[in-house]
Parts: sequence; C-alpha cells; structure tokens
Amino acid sequence: MHSDLRRNRGFFRATVVAAAVAAALAVPAVEAATSVLVDESFSTQTNPADFGFPVGASVTGGVLNLTKGMGNYTTSVKVFGAAIAGERTLDLTFDWKTAVASDAQKTGIELRDSQGSLVFALAGTAAELRYGLTGPASGSASAPDLLNPVWTRIAYDRAKWYTVNLHLDFTLQRVQYLIATKEVASTVMASGTASVTGKNLAKFVACNYYGTGVQSVDNFRLTAAANAPDGRLKGKTMYAFGDSIVQGHSYSRSFVNLAAEREQMNLTKHAVNGASIGPGDKQILTQVRNAASRSPDYVAFNGGTNDAELIHHNRYRVGTMAPGFDPATFVRSTYAGSLETTLHAMRTKWPATRIVHVTVHKLGSRDWNTQLAIRSVTLQICAKWGITIADVFTDSTLDTRNDGQRVAYTFNGLVNGYPGTGGTGTHPNLAGMSFYVPVLTAALIGH
Repeated sequence: MHSDLRRNRGFFRATVVAAAVAAALAVPAVEAATSVLVDESFSTQTNPADFGFPVGASVTGGVLNLTKGMGNYTTSVKVFGAAIAGERTLDLTFDWKTAVASDAQKTGIELRDSQGSLVFALAGTAAELRYGLTGPASGSASAPDLLNPVWTRIAYDRAKWYTVNLHLDFTLQRVQYLIATKEVASTVMASGTASVTGKNLAKFVACNYYGTGVQSVDNFRLTAAANAPDGRLKGKTMYAFGDSIVQGHSYSRSFVNLAAEREQMNLTKHAVNGASIGPGDKQILTQVRNAASRSPDYVAFNGGTNDAELIHHNRYRVGTMAPGFDPATFVRSTYAGSLETTLHAMRTKWPATRIVHVTVHKLGSRDWNTQLAIRSVTLQICAKWGITIADVFTDSTLDTRNDGQRVAYTFNGLVNGYPGTGGTGTHPNLAGMSFYVPVLTAALIGH
C-alpha cells in the first residue's frame, strides 16, 4: 500500500509539473537589444559643431573640451532633441577629465530634465571628485552656489580620466551609476542606485562653478533598450539561487542585486559561494529546499561554474536528460539528473512562478569542452521543463578567455570596498555585471 501511495504521489507531482511545463513552453526566447541614439568619439568635428554647446566648447585633440574661457558661475547648455527627451529608459556612458588645478576651483557637468530637475551631476576640484543625484531645480542659465547639486565627495587623482556609466529610468525616476578610473585595471570610485527628481533627459549642462578649469569629455554613447520594463517589474518578488556569481563572491551586490535595484524588485538571495548543480556539500537543490514556500513572482538561478571544475576532475559526469518527468528516473549522481531534480523541486514548490536560468559567460577559468558539454545538456533540459533562458553566454560579448576581458571585467578581491580587476575570469566585477543585467531583465519581462 505504501509503495502504491508513493507511486500515486509521484504521478500527481509529475502531472502538476508537466502542466506547468506545457504552459511555460509558450514563453518566447529573450534577447537583449539596444538602439544607439548617440555614439560620439569626437575624432572629428561634430554636427552640430562642438556637440551643440553654444559657448566655451571645442572639439580638439580627439575630445570635447568644455568651460574654456567661461566666467565664474556660468553655464553652456546642449539641448537634447525630442526623440531623446521622450525616451523612458536610457543607458549613458562617457569619459571625463578636468584640468582644475586648485581646490578653490570647480568645474563639472549636469544632466537635467526639461523642467530643470536634476538627473545626475559630476564635478571636480584639484583634490575632490564630486557627484550628485539630488539638489534644487535649475533653469541652467547660471550655476551659483545655491543651485549646486548636493555633492558626495571623494578623494581622487585629477590627472586621470574617469568613466561614468548611467542607467536612467524615468518611469521609476531612478538612476544606477558607476564611476571608475579609465584604465584596464580600473578602480571603482562610486556605485549605487538612487531615486531622482528628473523625469527625462533634456539638457547636458557644462558648468564653470568657479575658477578657470577646462574639462574634457570623450566617448559619449547613449542607447535605449528595445525591451525596457517601464515599471512592470516594480514590487515583484524574486528568489535567486546559485553560486558565487549570483552571490557576489566577496562583494554584497551581484548582477541580480543590480537588476532588482534598477526595477525596485524585492529580492531574496540564497546563493552560496562554491555551490554546484551536481552532487556535493553545497548543492543548489539545498538552497531551493530551504527557501520559503511562498511563491515569488520570479526565480533566477545559475549553475555549472563549479560543476565544470568538478566534472573536469572526474568527481561526477555530465550525464543525459531523462525521458520524462518522473523523478525516479533522474540519475542524481550526474549533473543532468541533479539539474532535473532541482527543476522538479522548483516546479513542485512554486508551480506558478516564472523560472529563469542565467547561463554564465564564456569562462577563461574553466575547461572549454566541459563548458560546452554542460551548456548542451542544460539547454536541452531547460527546454524540456519550460525554463526561460537568460543567455549571457550567447547574448553578451563577455568572454574571459580573452585576457584583456579577464583583467578588465573579473575580480578576486575588493579595492576600497568595491570589486577590483585582474580576476581569474570567473567572478564579474561591477563592469562585468553590466553584461548580465540587461540579459536577465529581458528574460524577466518575457521579450
């Protein structure tokens, strides 16, 4: 009787899971895509001239120079066109440097909306790098002290160039920012996500707050996401499972944190450094079993990174996909059987939840053929179970087999509290995480 009851329960679970899989198979493939609005290297004169700044600007030496010859508290304003001002979600990156030579001098740039509300500001003195996300509204006719943004101040090396990366969401009125030195082994100066009053991107304002320091801008690139969430993920819940790439390694924020911060999602992260899909002391299945029974809107998980190392050293095999959904047929001593067991546990525990598997980037730190074998069976099994794929492996260019990418985009330890550079090729630093975030976000919204 007991064996019959167990078989019936197993059949019931398999039927529930199969129904959930059938519904989920209708989910379309995801692809992160962008529309390039501005891409300016300033290698030649721009059209309009001097990038549209009416005074104090010149395109010389392959860069845009600003605030040259301008008096104290003066501004020069580039107005963005209606197409840019109408975009709800934008990504902006540019390089910036100042020639300010005194602590009594300060020059900078401000991004403001059509009503003068602040979106983001960056400035420098001889000793301090300053950035701001809040402050009084300004018509940008001048830049007196009382209209300055509220500055956060950081000691910096004025001789260096700095790269600024901004994700601007005007539906949620949020900005995600990353400021780092422009060099291969870059140092992160600041990173975070903040609410702002700005409601669109209308003005790029060059400010000579005080003094005579020329500032320079280069590699100005502005893009719009083809499939922006536009607030649809706000307030949604997400559980995240996986290894150190999801956990963050030695940093508190990983790519799932960055994605959740952007969209104001409620994230619960269960990932553990060293975890694997396959059998072991830190199996991802254990994370799933220990998570709350209450269904989240989304589950995001990864795997395969540590499995690749364990499989390459013959700790267990990749294995093959089972013919059906009966857990009794899963060979749990293999990667494939463990993955199906994990997916069965997720589907049984949270049958209505959208489950997203995040493939890791092309790893220079793991055997390539083992990566390909794991990827092949993972895609087969996820298709069988109706799991959405956030395919960082294919839909991003992050490939740490390239030594330059390994140095620039991965880290082992922290520098000044932020992920450094020059890692083994496994753990993405903040710049590396930027390859993951749009791919995951596109998968969550289902495009």
